[in-house]
Amino acid sequence: MKRFKLSFLAASILYVILGGLLLAWPGIGGIALCQILGTALLLYGLVDIIAFLLRDRAVGGFYLELFFGIIAAVVGLSFLLRPLAMFQVLSMAVGLYVIVDALVALSRAVSLCRYGYRLWWVSLLLSLLGIALGVVLFRKPFAAAEMVTMLIGGAFLFLGISDLWSLWKLSRVMKLLRDAGPIDEDPLDIQ
Repeated sequence: MKRFKLSFLAASILYVILGGLLLAWPGIGGIALCQILGTALLLYGLVDIIAFLLRDRAVGGFYLELFFGIIAAVVGLSFLLRPLAMFQVLSMAVGLYVIVDALVALSRAVSLCRYGYRLWWVSLLLSLLGIALGVVLFRKPFAAAEMVTMLIGGAFLFLGISDLWSLWKLSRVMKLLRDAGPIDEDPLDIQ
């Protein structure tokens, strides 16, 4: 559980950093993100394809490895050749991710309410705001890439701050509950 909490904390801090960077430099953020992602996927795909071609046929063919290599290379090339179009797809994917993450935050708000924390509604409001932000990102109402980049940056910054706040509050509630006596269910047990 401690490893989960540490990785959750690290992810929240990374959200804040990434969000801040995308908000500070929106003009290069989206295109640079697509270029980095495209290069990484293209290299991954090429390595898989070459590994498949060099593999001893007596060992057996790993056709799934070849399939994933080709898919990764094609997606990587798409990111490199059409970064703005792929950036719109990426913004939709980030919007969907924000919605899912906000739904998880909603379950944490319910846990805070169930354990009697009086400010549980703050976590509820943050999660509802996250759902709304994710829907806006998913529907991509802005055509300009800089606006989408700033919106994605704002979403990451929001996710990081709200996750850090929820984690801090849940940790305090857990400490109070542990001091009061044994508990049957850990409030951070996310299913």
